[in-house]
Amino acid sequence: MGKDQELLEAARTGNVALVEKLLSGRKGGILGGGSGPLPLSNLLSIWRGPNVNCTDSSGYTALHHAALNGHKEIVLKLLQYEASTNVADNKGYFPIHLAAWKGDEEIVKILIHHGPSHSRVNEQNNENETALHCAAQYGHSEVVAVLLDELTDPTIRNSKLETPLDLAALYGRLRVVKMIISAHPNLMSCNTRKHTPLHLAARNGHKAVVQVLLEAGMDVSCQVSLLLARLQK
Repeated sequence: MGKDQELLEAARTGNVALVEKLLSGRKGGILGGGSGPLPLSNLLSIWRGPNVNCTDSSGYTALHHAALNGHKEIVLKLLQYEASTNVADNKGYFPIHLAAWKGDEEIVKILIHHGPSHSRVNEQNNENETALHCAAQYGHSEVVAVLLDELTDPTIRNSKLETPLDLAALYGRLRVVKMIISAHPNLMSCNTRKHTPLHLAARNGHKAVVQVLLEAGMDVSCQVSLLLARLQK
């Protein structure tokens, strides 16, 4: 197993000591056996460490693996060694997408605020989803709060024309629905001919979400016009 593969596996499994060893480039220390520091040529020969931004067959970096598996200490260590937060995997997912999908509020904050590069919160994957889409769909309200505070744009639509609010309504994530409409009441307007949050919530029987949307001022006539438009196609 090469050094790159070792780093990826250590990040995936949470092996902090091995990550540190690989990234520090030490093989039992870099000093000579009591005779002073080694010459530069020797130091260069010793350094055969991994590329901190190396990727596996899925496009995951070590930072992707650590973020997905909740290894906070390894995330910090990788950022210390200048791992980039803005490398996408083969499906366009950045580490912040994976942390948001898992609901890891702390790692989301770290990715945004630490390291040489900061996560761009509105980055979209191949399905045009932001980290806010990921958090909203799975009801991770703490992550949603962080992303809204960091000025993530909740009006961005994915490839199915769904906003994060749409996904929260579709899957019955009541708390997230309340948070998003409180922060961005403009999302209640009818600006797509495909669907509204009310339509998505009603279709899946999420009565509490329907009630919240109606109380927040979602226009029922807009819902009716959308249904008529679909029937006329």
